[in-house]
Amino acid sequence: MSTAQAFKKLAIETNLYLPVRWLKRRLDSGELEAHLELMRLYRSLIAEDSLCFDVGANIGAVSEALLKVGARVIAFEPNPTVLPELQARCGRHKNWSLVPAAIGNQADIATLYERKLCGQSSLGADWEGEVIATHNVPVITLDAAIRRFGAPAYCKIDVEGYELQVLEGLTQPISLLSFEFHLTPRDIEKTIACLKHLQSFGPARVNVTSAERSTLHFKEWVVLADFTAQFPQQLEKSLLGKPYGDLWVHFEAS
Repeated sequence: MSTAQAFKKLAIETNLYLPVRWLKRRLDSGELEAHLELMRLYRSLIAEDSLCFDVGANIGAVSEALLKVGARVIAFEPNPTVLPELQARCGRHKNWSLVPAAIGNQADIATLYERKLCGQSSLGADWEGEVIATHNVPVITLDAAIRRFGAPAYCKIDVEGYELQVLEGLTQPISLLSFEFHLTPRDIEKTIACLKHLQSFGPARVNVTSAERSTLHFKEWVVLADFTAQFPQQLEKSLLGKPYGDLWVHFEAS
């Protein structure tokens, strides 16, 4: 265990995690600006008191931002190693609940590949990063989560290469959802499959945030079918920086 990991563990065990994180963010202007930028994006897209799903919550950055803009959050995270920090960060909030499970295309028990960088942990055996442990974890579907908690106004999906399986467990539109994409040969076909699956739910529009940023790439949202037909060429020409980000899909009210 590194010195930083040991210090974090001590802060969690002594209930000092929140003030230590507050101080760290004030000392790191980049982290603070990223947090504020994410909150600004959520405020522009999500009404206060909306129900939101945080699928692949990891250590809680998205859950925290959603809570701060007034959302009610159900977090789904199967990695037992990160659960203490996730709980320390969000567990005291009355509008936050944790489901210690993965989301997939069927109810199951699956292997989680825990990686050295916790944000790279995944149900995908071939995802990037050094595997340091494996865990057998429960898997539920988005449809099952909706039956249990109700339909969310927003669902964030960050599952390191497992996006298609998550969406295959959804048979109904969610008003707004986002999921990660990578402009690599391995992942382009998977992203197109995700988009085509979502097209089956009806009219929708798409926007993009790129490479850990929280500002929308397009001034006007693009019709989902048009975006799918032009993917990935449109983004390969216009997207600067690292070749990944999040696709945001907003379904039109019926």
